[in-house]
Amino acid sequence: MDFPTQALVWAQAPAPSVPSTSLTPLLPLRRWCYGLTLSPPDITPSAQGVVAFLAGLGLLLLIVLVFQGPGQAIRQLLDLSSQIRLIRSAAGRVGRASRLLMVAITMTVLSWTAGEALLLGRMAGLQDLQALLRTRSHTEIALEQGALAALTPLRDAAGLADNLPWLVLAAFLVFRISIEPQAWSPKRDGDLAPATLLPRPGFTTAVWGSAALYALYRLISWGTGSIELPLGSILVVETILVPVVMLTVDAFLLAWLLVELRDASSGRLATERFDASRAVGLLPGAALACAVALPARYLATFLLLVMSYLPTAVTSTVVGQAIRWQLGWGLVDLQAAALCLVGLAGATAWSRGSLRESLNGYGRMLKADGVRVLVVLALAGAASALVSSIAYGIVLLLPPQSWILAAADAYAHFATLPIGLWTLAALIELGERSLPVADLAEAEADVDQADAGLALTASDEPESRVGALS
Repeated sequence: MDFPTQALVWAQAPAPSVPSTSLTPLLPLRRWCYGLTLSPPDITPSAQGVVAFLAGLGLLLLIVLVFQGPGQAIRQLLDLSSQIRLIRSAAGRVGRASRLLMVAITMTVLSWTAGEALLLGRMAGLQDLQALLRTRSHTEIALEQGALAALTPLRDAAGLADNLPWLVLAAFLVFRISIEPQAWSPKRDGDLAPATLLPRPGFTTAVWGSAALYALYRLISWGTGSIELPLGSILVVETILVPVVMLTVDAFLLAWLLVELRDASSGRLATERFDASRAVGLLPGAALACAVALPARYLATFLLLVMSYLPTAVTSTVVGQAIRWQLGWGLVDLQAAALCLVGLAGATAWSRGSLRESLNGYGRMLKADGVRVLVVLALAGAASALVSSIAYGIVLLLPPQSWILAAADAYAHFATLPIGLWTLAALIELGERSLPVADLAEAEADVDQADAGLALTASDEPESRVGALS
């Protein structure tokens, strides 16, 4: 038995005194690691996905009440006109980001099509589908998968590092800016100060190095037959290195989405070329946003890789039981708890990339528009559940084949991609609203009104809150 299968059976095997209720030990983790598709680990259908989603929203509501207080929270909840305006403005922001839509859809279709081709004809796919259909009807599978999709509204935006075309593009763009000559600061009329070299954005080497390394890792995994699970048993260092490089590339690609959606309201995207340095400037805040949006992604990868280095005696200890739970329903519960921090991405878009600014910005968001953050995530989760259920319901009507389950997962992701972009746009809208605005200085009593008119107004510096941030 090779390492991935042995480790996964070790992790999913129940304790000796507990009867087995798992499907196939490999199925839930293979679907999560390969396609970011949460799937139920139990043999019988349940409503635990719905319960987890409602519990996550309930925990977020308690946090919002702490930041806002009951009075302000109730007023925001009843202000339906502002909710409708937010929905429209977020949709308009996504529509104006035409470059983002074109690149995202093209690259995602290429990546998912190639991924489906790798799984075509594998008998394991037919066995997985038969294992699900043995105890579930088509309707139960569709509803259960929809409920679990609601827990990951940003799965198609915060987990792009698994797409090989994205990896290659990220490595190329960031490597190019790392070797280009440093630019000079522009001189304005009447500026006597000499021009200076603009500092090169940090983390460029880390980003393109991580993208190239992770692309090579994925190619080697495919060549060795480890298509769906992370490849381990190489060196001990891969237990930490693989999740870190995965998070680094995820963060850069999410930062690119944030920059494009953030700038969509200024009307500059149609005339400006893409500058990868602006996305690099949002690190490491974007890395924190990825970590809190999909924490189960990195934890599951770490646990699967570390399994080969743990002694078998651990299986009967508390540590072994904790690992078995975490690689089962623990992934679902962790994603439910992460709903409290998903809004961090909206604050990161308006920061300079530091962790402190991102956290402080999210605190301002919760204080100013906490209920609206809750409504955005509730709507995104409900929409993801609806379109995912429809996708599974339609695809699973086809006769059972080896590619049916993988195709259902892929079409569900196709359907939730625009929902993830809308969710990001709505969070960015709320993040912009919570930005602090400086008050204009009052004129001195003895200053003439004509001289006081020389004071700057807010319109004199339209980029004051955006241009300096990245």
